[in-house]
Amino acid sequence: MTFFGLAFSDYYKEPNYRLIKKEDNIEIRYYSDCVIARTSIAKGASEMNNSMFRTLAGYIFGSNEENQSMPMTTPVITREKDGSYDMIFFMLDVNDVSDLPEPIDKNVYLENIDLGKTIVIQFSWWASDTNIKKYKKIIEAYIKQNNIELISEMMVAQYNPPWSWPFTRRNELIFQIK
Repeated sequence: MTFFGLAFSDYYKEPNYRLIKKEDNIEIRYYSDCVIARTSIAKGASEMNNSMFRTLAGYIFGSNEENQSMPMTTPVITREKDGSYDMIFFMLDVNDVSDLPEPIDKNVYLENIDLGKTIVIQFSWWASDTNIKKYKKIIEAYIKQNNIELISEMMVAQYNPPWSWPFTRRNELIFQIK
């Protein structure tokens, strides 16, 4: 596949969900359980995104006890949780953590995640602090207007390779809801 083809394709696999409701760029979705690879750093060190990405990419590209490569999936999720900053890769070719090879890097954690019911707002261009604040304000107004109860902190989902044209990028802010 060429550079141009990768920038405009749906090349990467992503978690399945059931669409419950859609209004403009806001959706209510239901996700099934998924297996993830996660790495974490102390909250406040979010400038370490590239290091976290390399840690998880190393795992899926063979830095594991079986030297097994696994496919890249989307989205890459970042979130702040319990005093840490997490980055998550979805492991969509397996149904259970036990189906994955053990990571060599002890900073890679293999887990199940149950996103369940979520509210999502989609936006393009970069997932910059400015855009995140802008779209967070929009989704928070929608949440308040519709009396939706949040049960998680915000997650930022990024779907595209770094070389994608900004106007073609797909980003989302995701909250788990009741």
